[in-house]
Parts: sequence; structure tokens; C-alpha cells
Amino acid sequence: MNPGEIIRSAFSEIRHHKLRSGLTLLGIILGTLSITVMTSFLDGVVATLWDGFADLGFDGVMYVSGRGPRDLKEQTIFARSMGLRPSDAESILAGADMIRDVAPVMMSQEIVARGETERKARLIGATSSYAMVRNRKMANGRFLTPQDNESFARVCVLGHRLNRWLFGSEDAVGKRVKVAGREFRVVGVASKLGNQFVNSSDFAEEMEGLYIPLSTLRKFYIGEDEALAFIAIKTDQIDKLSQVKAELTAAVVKAHHGAQDFKVENIAAEMLRERKEVAEVIGSWKIVLGSLAGISLLVGGIGLLSVMMISIGERLYEIGLRKALGATDMQIFFQFLAESATLALVGGMLGAAGGVGITKAVAGFFPSGLPIHIGGLLAAIGISLALGIVYGIYPALKASRLEPVEALRSAA
Repeated sequence: MNPGEIIRSAFSEIRHHKLRSGLTLLGIILGTLSITVMTSFLDGVVATLWDGFADLGFDGVMYVSGRGPRDLKEQTIFARSMGLRPSDAESILAGADMIRDVAPVMMSQEIVARGETERKARLIGATSSYAMVRNRKMANGRFLTPQDNESFARVCVLGHRLNRWLFGSEDAVGKRVKVAGREFRVVGVASKLGNQFVNSSDFAEEMEGLYIPLSTLRKFYIGEDEALAFIAIKTDQIDKLSQVKAELTAAVVKAHHGAQDFKVENIAAEMLRERKEVAEVIGSWKIVLGSLAGISLLVGGIGLLSVMMISIGERLYEIGLRKALGATDMQIFFQFLAESATLALVGGMLGAAGGVGITKAVAGFFPSGLPIHIGGLLAAIGISLALGIVYGIYPALKASRLEPVEALRSAA
């Protein structure tokens, strides 16, 4: 028999034993479907999780914040410094080669109003670099610019929730809001922060607040003599965080005339540890879910083995007749092996198609979507085919080793 005849024979057996073939295929289909859905689901969860981590805005970030003196000696030394100032940002950039950007920040709480609607909101006084340092993206409009700070502009960027409360579905860009009685023009709306896997109270406060130029906040609300809340810095040198921290500390000490009236929080290092721990948990889940899906496919393979053994018992006369007419052991072997592999391949492809359908159906529930994991798809089909071949070897050997006379006598 040539390969074409072997494959036609395999499909003929599937068609003539629909119920038996269907039950056999079901095990393979469920196993393949499980692998396809599982790999795509994990990809979607991982993508959503890492998006949430990115929204935290702490990758490669360190904070410099003020601290008070611990004793009289420090009190004397701290008198040389005026605390954290916007000018420190320029000193840090000039004195630290490993730092990419710096964002000085001040905060306040004020009443924000539009018409009769009022909200007490967090005001974040920032510069144009804040969006880059903290990875803040815009849903509409633009973020603050250097010109906004230089001109003490009365412009603002609304947080995602504050925009919804004040404007609903309207486009807020270009419209006006009042901040503690002063009118501001909305130039942008920030994107939503966090998701169902990564969330924090800081996300809520930032989304319920608004950003205004740092110079504007200092001039009209807090006062230009007040120290900054903190300075956020961003570095790309993730593998040299201790050196970056040392460089940052030295630059600020120099700017403060030798007074170390500040502390440096190495948030980037904490983020690396958190990401590593989460990656280990994800790896464990991949092993667990992969094992469950593999067991399901393995059970389907055992069902295939049983069906092939039953098929041999029903086709003893055919086997004996083929051998009597000159079919070799190898031809009989490949005929039954091809039937087993074909059943497994058909089941694998149907399961993969079902997995793709389910994945697309539930993709809308994930903010980052559910990508079709091509590797998982091909692996599922490949494993099902491999199982079809492995579980088909024994039945095929048994069929090929039957003596023609015994096969015909047994069939009679």
C-alpha cells in the first residue's frame, strides 16, 4: 500500500466507526484544547500582570526625600541646606552620569470643580519629565511641557477617574476646571492605571487627582520656600543600582553643601525582587497547568490505544486476507500506525481550533487581551501526533505479526 492508500484507509475506518472514533477523538480534543487555552490564558495573565507592574512606574526608579536631623550635630550640619529644591534636579543630572532623567515633585490637596460638581483631589506639581520617569501615558491630549513650568501656566492634566467624574464621556481637553477657585485649562487626560492583578491605593489617588506645573503649584498654592515632597530619578543601569544610588547620593550631598538631610529609596531594587518572585510563581503555575493538560492528553492517548486494540480484533479477517494476498508485515504495521496517527492528528487539530475559539471568546475580559500562543498551539498538535504514534506502535506491531492462517481462522 502506498502512503495515499494508507491515509485513505485510516479516514475510511474513522467514517465507518463514527461513535468509536468520536469518543477516541474526544480525549485527544480535550487534551489539545486544554494546552491551547492554558498557554494563551497564561500569556494573557502574564501580559496583564507585567502591564500592571509597568503602571507602578518604579522600574529603574529611586526616590530622594527629605529627613529631619537625628541629633544636635546633624541639626547644625543640616542648617547649611535649604532641603530638597527644584534646582537639585539639575544638580543630580549634572553630577550623575548613570541617571537618565529626574522629576521633582510636590503635592497638595485642593477642591477641583467644574460647574456644580466638586471633588477634593490630590494636586501633583510636576515637570515634563514626570511622565517619562513614572511611565505615565496619556489617554487624550498631552502632558505638561517645559514651557508650562517656565511660564507658570494654569494648565492641568486630569487623572482617569477625576476626568470621568467631572466630564463623564465628554472630551475634557480644552475645557476649564477650577482648582481652589483658580481657573485651569485641561490639556490632557491620563490613562487608567493598574488592572485586576496589580492595583494600589496610590493608583486610586493619582487617578482621582490632577497634574499641574510644579512652578504653578509652588507659586499659587504651597509657596516657593517649601521643600519638595520628593525627587524621582530614572536609570537604565538596572544591573548597577548600587552604583547609581552612590552617584545620586554624592550629587545631592554636594548640592546640599555636605548635609545629608535626605534619604534615597532604591525602589528599583525592590521592583526587581518582586518581579523575580512573581516570575517564579508564574513558572510554577505553568508547570502545574501544563501537567494537568498533559495528563488529559495522556488519558486521550490511552483511549486511542484501547480503540486500536479493539479495531485489530474486529479486522482479523482483513489482516489475514491482506497478508495472504502478499501484504508485508511492514505494510500492515504502517497501515495501523497511520490510522492511530491520523486519529490523533485530527483530534489535535480540532482541539487546537476549539482552543483558539475559546481564547478569542474570552479575550475581551483581559485588559491586555489573550494572544494566541502559536508555540502552545503547535506544541499541542505535535504532542497529540506524537502520542498517536507512540500509542499506535504496539497495536501496529501486534497486527503486523499476525500469521495469515491464524488471523483468518480467528476471524472465522
